This record gives sequence, C-alpha cells and structure tokens, in this order.
Amino acid sequence: MKLFEKKKVEKRIKDEDLFKVVDSTLSPRTYVLLEEIASKLNIDYYLGAISSGKEAKVYPAKTMDGKYYAVKIYYVSTSASKRAIQKYTFGDKRFEDIKATNTRKLIITWARKEFKNLSIMYEAGVNVPKPILVEENILVMDFIGENGKRAPLLKELPEEEITKDLYDEVINQLEIMVNKAKLVHGDLSEYNIMVWDKVYIIDVSQAISIESENATDLLIRDIENVNRFFSSKGIEVYPTEDILKRLNITK
Repeated sequence: MKLFEKKKVEKRIKDEDLFKVVDSTLSPRTYVLLEEIASKLNIDYYLGAISSGKEAKVYPAKTMDGKYYAVKIYYVSTSASKRAIQKYTFGDKRFEDIKATNTRKLIITWARKEFKNLSIMYEAGVNVPKPILVEENILVMDFIGENGKRAPLLKELPEEEITKDLYDEVINQLEIMVNKAKLVHGDLSEYNIMVWDKVYIIDVSQAISIESENATDLLIRDIENVNRFFSSKGIEVYPTEDILKRLNITK
C-alpha cells in the first residue's frame, strides 16, 4: 500500500473513531481488516492492547450492544519467532501440506492454526475462549474478563487463591485436551492459564496433535511446568507418571 493510501486509511479510522488507541505498529492492511471485522461483528471501537508477546498483541473490542471480544493480532513484519512457528506448524501432521513462502503467509497460517485448535478444544469441552472468526493475521475470540479488563493469569493470582482445587481443575482441563480434543498444548504454564469464573487455557497456536512425533515430550514438559508452579506455592502435586496414566500415555 502506497504512503498516500496509508494516510487515507488512517484518517478514515480516526474520523470514524473506531480506534480509541491507534497502534502505529499495525500495518495498513491490518487496519483495513479490522474495519471489515468491525462491520461483520457490529464492533463500536477497539481499545488499547491488554497483552503483548513475541508473536501478537491482544486488544479488547466493544460491540454496539456492550459485548466484548478479544482481538488477537499477529505481527506480520517480524521474523523473531519464525523458526518456532515453522517448527510447530510444519511438525504438525494436520499442516503437512502447508507451504508458506514468506513471513506474512506463515503468520496467516499460524493464525488459522490457532483458530482451528481453539475450535477443536472448544467443541471437545476444554475451557478456552470461544473462537469467533479469523481473517488473515487477526483472530477474534470471546473476551475472558469484564468491561474490557482481562481476567488474571494464573501467575498473577494472590497466593491464597492458589489451591489444590485449582490445581485439580488445571489437570482436568489438560486431561480433556489430550483425551477428547486429541491435542497437546506444547507451552502450558502459569503464563497461559487464565482464572475467571473457571480455569481457561489460552495461547494455543502451537498446540499439536497427540499423533505428532514430539507430542509426548511436549506433554511431559507441560505437566512438569504446571507441577513446578503449584509445587512452588506449597500445593501437593501428582507425579508426572500418574498424570500420564490418566491420559493413557506412558513415558
């Protein structure tokens, strides 16, 4: 998109007051997509980012009737995590036929992969944000939280709220993910578990089929990450081997 076209797009966005906080790191194409999504979902405006990572930022979006969505926008101009994305995408049997020839195409595939993983998990009964739609590098999900303020991550909870019951709930979600959704998160930790009315698993873009070559190794790492966190808070945890038996997987 040429410079004058970019300015025209940004001016239209500001005129319509669609963005309460315009993020200069977003590409002109992303702004166009956000306008189209706003039209489809009756979005009144987008707010400033509530989380930021190596691959994406998440923004609350408020609809005309007061509902909130979480809008995850994957960076299309960075290759910082390209190697990891390739590993988790092309190491997944479901994406064996995908051939991304440039970074943008790779990121679009990554967004589609997270949407698919969320859809499979949601249908299987895993507590994840309900996926709404995916458009190129933008994923829209139900918002976990209230009035545009996201729910706390597990790592952000006060010590007194980290209990054995909460640990059991996390392990139960892990069990549903593996036994029913047939997926392994691959990066599960206190940084991608939200606690609101219940436990929610988030950031599932790297999740892979249990049939993938390194699925068991990644699952063991997920279990050990969860056990490490809860054990550090004084919670008695189950041995990794016992959890694997519940998942019908042996080490």
